Amino acid sequence: MEALKTQIKTLPTITVGDERYLSYQAVTDTVAAFLFPSLPTDQIDANRYQRILETADTLCRELGYPHVEKLTPPDVAFSDMGLYFGSAPTACPAEEVDVIMVGPGRVEMMRDGLLLDARLSRLGLDEVTRQHFKIPVTASDGVIDLMRRAVESDWPSDYRGLWHDILGMSIAGGKDISPNERLFTVIIRGVGQRRYWQMKAVLKHDHAGNPYLSIMLADEPDKEKLFELGHVVMTPGAAALGVDFAPFLARHAQGDWGELDAFDKRQNDTAVKKGYRILSAYDVPVSGRGTERIWIITEADRSVTTALLPREY
Repeated sequence: MEALKTQIKTLPTITVGDERYLSYQAVTDTVAAFLFPSLPTDQIDANRYQRILETADTLCRELGYPHVEKLTPPDVAFSDMGLYFGSAPTACPAEEVDVIMVGPGRVEMMRDGLLLDARLSRLGLDEVTRQHFKIPVTASDGVIDLMRRAVESDWPSDYRGLWHDILGMSIAGGKDISPNERLFTVIIRGVGQRRYWQMKAVLKHDHAGNPYLSIMLADEPDKEKLFELGHVVMTPGAAALGVDFAPFLARHAQGDWGELDAFDKRQNDTAVKKGYRILSAYDVPVSGRGTERIWIITEADRSVTTALLPREY
């Protein structure tokens, strides 16, 4: 690995203030070419991709670039905007719990089934989403609850039909209230006397700059939480548990870190205040198998939260 480390050391850096930065994309491209020199990029599977990320992270730490952050204007030009390994030391000690970095490549991983939307996949709505949008789409807890109540009512509603109508109306009608936000109305019957539900579609970006669409109720109350979860996804291993992650996501967002020890809980408290990645651990009940440990991880920029099994890290 010394040869690879030498290659990374020769990569160009940029300086912002007193800190030096290495391009995340340049580093991972260099690592990929070194580890898999004869393998085309489009043939790198999830395991190899994870090895590339872990190797890049380890070597950059050894070279004095211990953390990843996104640089945007005015700190850098638009052409240089993106993820970088930063040289500045973080406030968290080096022995803190490692967490997963989801992306770049999250969109492709979702397309290939290597990541799933933690809310919509449980309802079998991935195919409906792909029929309407080429980018990932997620729904808020309020929208999910509205659809659930409609399906459980006496009105003949089903999740696929409801989600098809919601996405269709987000495209076909409504009023743009900003370049990235649109208000639109959907007719949903079976939920009390109200038929017309106003919703909001918001175009957001994750830490790698990948776009995704978030659908929420226009008047949805902001539940008590310490930080935003962003786009909530899960790995196939977590999905196979058949668990409703909503209660654990709520605990995570409210600062209940689950089965972590006192030191790691303090690390999370610091991460909330300083804007670092956050990891919670929960033992979830699994039918016929007692409990299974899961991790829930929110990225530093709060754009993505991932539910996964520890062995999938």
